[in-house]
Amino acid sequence: MPERVVVSAPAHLHAGNMDLHGGLGRLYGTVGFTVSRPRLVLEAWRCPDTRVEGPDADRALQIVDRLRAEFGLPHICIRIHEAIPRHVGMGSTTSLVLSIARAYQLLYGAGVSLADAALALGRSTVSALGFYSFTKGGMIVEGGFLLEERGRHIPPLIARYELPESWRFVIAIPREPLPRILELKAREDEVLESMPSMPEEMAMRASRIVLMKLMPAAAEARLEELLEALEEFNGLLGEYWAAEQKGRYCCPLVEEGIKLLHSLGAAGAAQTSWGPTFYTIAPSLSKARAMAARLREWLSENGGGAVYIAAPDNQGATVTA
Repeated sequence: MPERVVVSAPAHLHAGNMDLHGGLGRLYGTVGFTVSRPRLVLEAWRCPDTRVEGPDADRALQIVDRLRAEFGLPHICIRIHEAIPRHVGMGSTTSLVLSIARAYQLLYGAGVSLADAALALGRSTVSALGFYSFTKGGMIVEGGFLLEERGRHIPPLIARYELPESWRFVIAIPREPLPRILELKAREDEVLESMPSMPEEMAMRASRIVLMKLMPAAAEARLEELLEALEEFNGLLGEYWAAEQKGRYCCPLVEEGIKLLHSLGAAGAAQTSWGPTFYTIAPSLSKARAMAARLREWLSENGGGAVYIAAPDNQGATVTA
């Protein structure tokens, strides 16, 4: 077993859920993308007393304490070199849980599986996008959870596509909407429980877009068709969440940002999860750089924020001993 390991885990971008009706016995079914940036980069080694340092250290320590209590694991020392931004719909918590569990496996030969760790901490039970982005990478389509087994199993992976390495995601995270997103996420469980069932016609439409537009476009690497289907799918779901979001997207600023991406040549764009992160895919690095430069100017005029250019991540988390 190695003395020290470095786990590098990708972020993901949520596209939407196919079925919030549940009439066929399953709910959700998530579609999304694994991206190379931002990343969680975590160094871990064996030690006599648990220590965690770096960005997101407090949350990482809580995860270690819960894993140790749940599975009787030994002490571990962790240094976080890079962190995925929190509460912006990019999977920071799931990546942290799985990275720590992976470090335990390698350093101690610990008998806790990634699935057991995720389930014990309540991750990947409703949406497994983060789990499969970590373990597989690529564009992910998972099949939702059985209504009678919610919380007991990770939803199954039903399709995965490797996207062309030349494509580049252009990702914007506006700062101005974050307080409202944090307020919404604080009562997320209450919101999800109170939402009415999605109309069956809407669930059928969303599922058909995924099956007959998004998945074939990914399989054949047809970027324009993929982006058009992505925005149609994401926007349809935005209609379902509109009462809570006060619109198709989380806020007027994201809607304005997506219109800006259209003006820059994007065939489609989407919001990830509750937002405020939104994104598109450019056919090349040069096109992505031009879009990102304009987005940075726009954000600087509208409260600030961050812009990332990311490659598709087709392998998931990596480990260096």
